[in-house]
Amino acid sequence: MPNHHSLRLPHETFQRAAAFLQTTRPLEQAQFTFHFEQSPAAAVAEQLAAFQNADGGFTGLEADFGAPVSSVLSTCHALRILQDIGAGSDHPLVLPALRYLVVSYDQALNAWPIIPPHDNSHPHAPWWHYSENFAEQFGRFQDNPRPDALGCLYAFPIPATEKLRTQVTRAISSRLNAASEDVEMHGLVCYVRLHRAPGLPDELRALLARRLPGWIDRGVERDPAKWTGYGLRPLDVAPDAASPWHEQLAPDIARNLDFLIAHQAPDGSWMPHWSWGDAFPQAWEASRRKWQAVLTLGALRTLRSYGRLET
Repeated sequence: MPNHHSLRLPHETFQRAAAFLQTTRPLEQAQFTFHFEQSPAAAVAEQLAAFQNADGGFTGLEADFGAPVSSVLSTCHALRILQDIGAGSDHPLVLPALRYLVVSYDQALNAWPIIPPHDNSHPHAPWWHYSENFAEQFGRFQDNPRPDALGCLYAFPIPATEKLRTQVTRAISSRLNAASEDVEMHGLVCYVRLHRAPGLPDELRALLARRLPGWIDRGVERDPAKWTGYGLRPLDVAPDAASPWHEQLAPDIARNLDFLIAHQAPDGSWMPHWSWGDAFPQAWEASRRKWQAVLTLGALRTLRSYGRLET
């Protein structure tokens, strides 16, 4: 239940955030009107369709990666949006995306490469710069994006992905059983999302439920003074009140919600707490604005879920 002594986002600053979203790309505008104004799901799907390539994969949804190629990164993002709007496995955007996930699985790695090889000429953040040891930099993609992609296959189950689902479930189960060290923060978020995926086998969910509390305990930054830097905040693992980690992190979540309200920008948006450094300065400006839209939408949904919007 919402705590009535907590900070709440005043209605006028909610309105400012809503007005800010009206100046951003149509996809986030459509998502906002779906979640807050009961507009139809079809309007979101219509905007999302513009990001789907001929191979069924999605591009452009990860604002830090500007190459027009399909990536598992953007495709998982698209499938989460489709899940959010209640799309089923037979949705016209879903089936081609699932086919893309099947063909982009790398049997040698027993994982999905997070992005495909690219020539680095398109604007991108430094961490998406492709090199020979890219797979090694990302831990051979075992923790990111593999759990995320598996969650998508369970959220949208079709017979054509059953064999792959079984194979990846086995691989992730053995990794969870054997893992002796903590996972990197982005990998942890992937496992948190997998744990909530509908249709997950009971054994895998139980294995995640055993492993995740310790990882979350050690991986989440609890000091509000450090939340302006790059790290894992409580709300990254419990973005809504239905999160199973809500109780474990309760006092930290309350402080993080206060922090979120206090850090809304004057224009009504929420800003990314990272940058591209000196890389592609003009492109970064455009990317930052896309991130503002994504983060603002996310902040409003989180604040509403925890009862932190003034009615």
